[in-house]
Amino acid sequence: MEQVRLSAWQMFLVTFYFTTGTTWIVLTGPVIGDAGKYAWLVCLGALAYGILLALLWLYLSSRYPGKSLVEIAVAALGRWAGGVIALFYVLYFVQIASWVTRNLGDFLHTSMMPQTPVAFFSIMVLFTCAYAVVKGIASIAMVSELLTPYLHLAYWVPILVSLPQWDWQNFHDSHAVPFAAAIVRTNYAFAFPFMETVALMMLFPYVQKRLSSSYILGITASGVSLALSVLANIGILGVNRGSRLIYPVFMLFREMQFASFLEHLETFLAINVLFIVCLKLSILFYCAVLAICQLLRIERRQVVAFPLIWILSAYSLLFHNVIENMEWVQTYLFAYYLLYAVVFPLLLLGAAWLRKAGSAGAPLVPRIE
Repeated sequence: MEQVRLSAWQMFLVTFYFTTGTTWIVLTGPVIGDAGKYAWLVCLGALAYGILLALLWLYLSSRYPGKSLVEIAVAALGRWAGGVIALFYVLYFVQIASWVTRNLGDFLHTSMMPQTPVAFFSIMVLFTCAYAVVKGIASIAMVSELLTPYLHLAYWVPILVSLPQWDWQNFHDSHAVPFAAAIVRTNYAFAFPFMETVALMMLFPYVQKRLSSSYILGITASGVSLALSVLANIGILGVNRGSRLIYPVFMLFREMQFASFLEHLETFLAINVLFIVCLKLSILFYCAVLAICQLLRIERRQVVAFPLIWILSAYSLLFHNVIENMEWVQTYLFAYYLLYAVVFPLLLLGAAWLRKAGSAGAPLVPRIE
């Protein structure tokens, strides 16, 4: 395993950007369409659910200190059964990375460069992320530190300036979906992105101090940011319009205007999306490569990273278009993520308890000299 150390601040940023990723461009439109004016409350409910899951994963990690998720699976269930669980997690990381790649490609293709094939964006971004993976997680964490001031200023300052366009009538929809029904219809918001953060268990051994606080605070900051972003979209664009747009945040930035001469600020948003999604993809890519290296006992990451580019780029083209992708997310994502975020961790935790009980109940054998 790579001999590096992540500070609590770096782990916070890694968790924040991993959880944020494509969430506020991909999730905003569907959750507004399904939950209406309650969409921002759904995001806060999903955040509470994500924190509970994070506490479960932290507790599992505390039973096996200094081990990653793959190493925990092997230690809890043995080389063969644990290896099967670890292989499932490798496939899980690869799938999420390919979906993130496709989300970025669809965004750039739909909003910025419609004449450029989606596959071109995928390969270009994956080569960049593979280089970051080879350099190591410490380099990725330092890049996140470097980009943090720009990413927050370029996103939140324009939104604050556009607040005079806020209309409270957008929250008085007489045909609003009941809150309980909104929760049921938006179960995918509980899966994406919070169930994905189980992948960060691969990085837990690198954090020596304040792991729990940095991890929980990173998830919390991301969830609050998502809720505020959705709230701003409802207040400025309205429920009806926001639900009909694929990328309502992009339209919000496009219609912003400063002092009647500075407009079309969607370019800043596109740059933000590119940076944040590349950070999330690099972290996911690293987790996938690290899991493969630990499972197969491979020493050099580049042996895995560069061939994996072609697998991810091919897998990212599985969906024909962005609508098909969103329909799959809304229908199947929660049930699929439940296996990796809840079922497998509980299985590993149960195995840990059984091993401890077996050790405590084992009869003492007298030593013969």
